[in-house]
Amino acid sequence: MTDSQGVTATAAVVTPRYDPGGGLQPSEQRALLVAGDAVALAAGIVVSLWTWSITAGFPFSIWFVWERAAWFLAVPTWLVALAPSYNLRTARSVGRTVSALGQALGLLLMAYLAAYFFAPRSELPRLVALYVLWEGALLTLGWRLAYVWYVANVHGEKRVLIVGATAAGRAALRLIKGASVVETKVVGFVDDDPTLWGNLVEEIPVSGGSERLPGLVAEFGVAEIVLVAPAHGASSTLLAALAECQEKGVEVVPLSQVYEDLLRRVPVTYLDSGWLFSSFVEAVRSKDASGIAKRAMDLVGAAAGLAALAVLTPLLSIAIWLESGPPVFYRQHRMGRGGALFTLIKFRTMRADAEADGPPRWAVRQDPRVTRVGHLLRRTRLDELPNVVNVLRNEMSLVGPRPERPEFVTQLEREIPLYRARLLSRPGLTGWAQVNSPYGDSVEGALEKLEYDLYYLKHRSLVFDLWILVRTIGTVVGLKGR
Repeated sequence: MTDSQGVTATAAVVTPRYDPGGGLQPSEQRALLVAGDAVALAAGIVVSLWTWSITAGFPFSIWFVWERAAWFLAVPTWLVALAPSYNLRTARSVGRTVSALGQALGLLLMAYLAAYFFAPRSELPRLVALYVLWEGALLTLGWRLAYVWYVANVHGEKRVLIVGATAAGRAALRLIKGASVVETKVVGFVDDDPTLWGNLVEEIPVSGGSERLPGLVAEFGVAEIVLVAPAHGASSTLLAALAECQEKGVEVVPLSQVYEDLLRRVPVTYLDSGWLFSSFVEAVRSKDASGIAKRAMDLVGAAAGLAALAVLTPLLSIAIWLESGPPVFYRQHRMGRGGALFTLIKFRTMRADAEADGPPRWAVRQDPRVTRVGHLLRRTRLDELPNVVNVLRNEMSLVGPRPERPEFVTQLEREIPLYRARLLSRPGLTGWAQVNSPYGDSVEGALEKLEYDLYYLKHRSLVFDLWILVRTIGTVVGLKGR
């Protein structure tokens, strides 16, 4: 039977619905992941103790394990470190699972090394800890890969409908095709513009209007609906159709959430002001509960940075002075939390007269104003080491959006939607944008960095901060600075 829109309609379910959880609710799927991770690490601890007993010459038995049961206290710590991986989209992706596991392993290794350094000599064992981390990580990885295989193969192809055949809808299509976490197929668009019905958008058909959603879900076995149109502007017909689809177990996901899950960025171009004053501000405020712990981490990190600054300043000062003369330090006004101005302190990396010929300009790749010593300082990020003084003054944090010059903020506010939202947080010595997109030498570059900054503000946590610091250390060691 054919409806008035010229699209074949059917009331029966032709294709079984994709069900990545085997009938489990999302909360039950997360509980399964947590339980699997706990069992994997517990098994890793047993294997580690067995390995240690062999190397140390002790007989292995249940009593041997029982006497060392304190090692199982590592299980809840491991689960906390793996918290970012309990996002179901992350859990269904091999790449994101491996990344999350690497983050957790790196954080725990750093924490143990710090504890070992400050603990009394011979108080903490080294070999067993390494065994536990290694075996636990391998067994957890094996379990997670089995989970991903089950999702991708046992339940087959995930089918998706996109509501909105607009430019944003086309962006959603390209995003899903390029970064899908399991075998995914976009089976069609739905749009209330009748002139689009029957047309192809990048080889995907526009199958009708909102009222057709429940029928299309049944016909194609759709598991997920990507909602491009803003919820506050949705028609009553669309809202009713979405509610009916949700009742059938279909997941309705806004484009912004798909974008965040797959790219770890916020899609600024496809958001409206309502997003800023609803979910985003609420998410940012909820993270302020960790302010005391974050400040404590800032002080510890700044104290360590100050010690490094005291050691390196004489050497770097001589190098800068010999190449280009004074001054050694460079002071510049930057905009902090809430738009408050403060003076940023850095090692000078450009000629002393770098902006003597005109207004402020962005630093660009292969900038001719950068000196040879300055180039090395930028590659190692050592030019920003004096920022620890700003952290001690509480003008900055170790992690957050990088502070920008007020002249550029004024310009970017005019050209980029939501740009000022990054001022909701204290700026950072390093940040999520810096480890993912080091260059911001244009409006386009600033837009990309803003997308990372807003993602950080929405999802920030101490674990996330520590991971960014680990990534920053990798940037420094690998000379990947700008």
